[in-house]
Order: sequence, then C-alpha cells, then structure tokens
Amino acid sequence: MEQENKCKQRNLNQSHPINQSCAELNCCDAWSSVHDFAQMCRYVDRIANAKWEVKELGLEHNGYVDLLLGEFKHYKTRLAHGGIQKEVQDLLLEYGVEIVAETLIEGLSRVKRCSDEGRALMSLDLQVLINGLQHFVPTNVRPKFQAVETFIKAYYLPETEYVHWARAHPEYSKNQIVGLINLVATMKGWKRKTRLEVIEKIEGA
Repeated sequence: MEQENKCKQRNLNQSHPINQSCAELNCCDAWSSVHDFAQMCRYVDRIANAKWEVKELGLEHNGYVDLLLGEFKHYKTRLAHGGIQKEVQDLLLEYGVEIVAETLIEGLSRVKRCSDEGRALMSLDLQVLINGLQHFVPTNVRPKFQAVETFIKAYYLPETEYVHWARAHPEYSKNQIVGLINLVATMKGWKRKTRLEVIEKIEGA
C-alpha cells in the first residue's frame, strides 16, 4: 500500500522538476511515458517473492531484473520518439532510474526469508541491473542505487546497530526498516523480546 501511495504521489506532484520541465516544453507525450513508467508497483511483489533462501550462489540473476530492464528499454524508446529535446530525455531517464531504485528497495524490504547466499544474490541482481541500465542512460547510474546497496548490506549488521542505523538513514520508510528487522530477526534467530524492542525504538523515533 505504501509503495502504491508513492506511485500516486509521483503522478500528482506538480512541483517535481521533471514535471516542470515537461510542462514548460508542452511534453504531453513525455509526461505520459513517465506516468506509465512510474506504475512499477506491480514489480514489488515479484522482487519480494523471488527465491532468496538459496543454499549456493550461482551465476544467474533473478528474472525480475530482465523484466525491469525490458520496461526501461521500452520507456527510453517512447521518450526517443516523443519529440522532446535530448536534455529533457536525459533528465527523464534519470528520473526513471530513481523509480527503479525505489521499487527495488520496497521489494527487498518485503522479503520474508533469506539466506546469506540470498543476500549475495541481491547484490548480484543489483550489479546486473546497474550494468544493464548503464546502456540506456548517458550519466553514471550507480550513485542512484547507493541506497539499495546500503539496504542490502544492512543485513550483516550486529543486532545492536540497527536502531542507530535506522536513525542515520531517513531515506528509508519506517515500514521498509521494520521489514528489514523482521527478516534479519527471523533468519538470525533473534529473541522475540529483542526484535520487539528494536522495532519499538525505531517506530518511536
């Protein structure tokens, strides 16, 4: 639900610089492309429900990565044929990368069970995604995924660090952080009292 609300907020936020750029140039087709691409909520469950409780890390990434790259390629094609200036296209592509990164974080925050190898698979998926997107975007896309990488690495923190970590990373919603805590607590065998205390401190911040 929260991710769906984010999608709606993207569509309605008239003050966003992307929206302003399109409005100034009367880019109705461009904004239609952005509006359609912003509806990435359907991929959240695909990411969350991928097989993360693996025993060995192979060479294959998850299928949702190819689906996201396919969506982005289609998005770029629509922008290229939208009759808009190159600089605006580039701006819209960067915006699209941000949408992909947010979708990935939301999906990963909803994972229920994951092994250490599964967490490594998340990093593999992220690398493949970054490499794929780089073919479509002229600027370096890696910085846009820093928050995703940080979220994945948080799985390895000591249990005493999560409250501090949560306060140091306001870019994540409380629901996303609680989802991470619940996953870590389940997979690392935290005591129920410890999990509840950590979540209470985070939600009360």
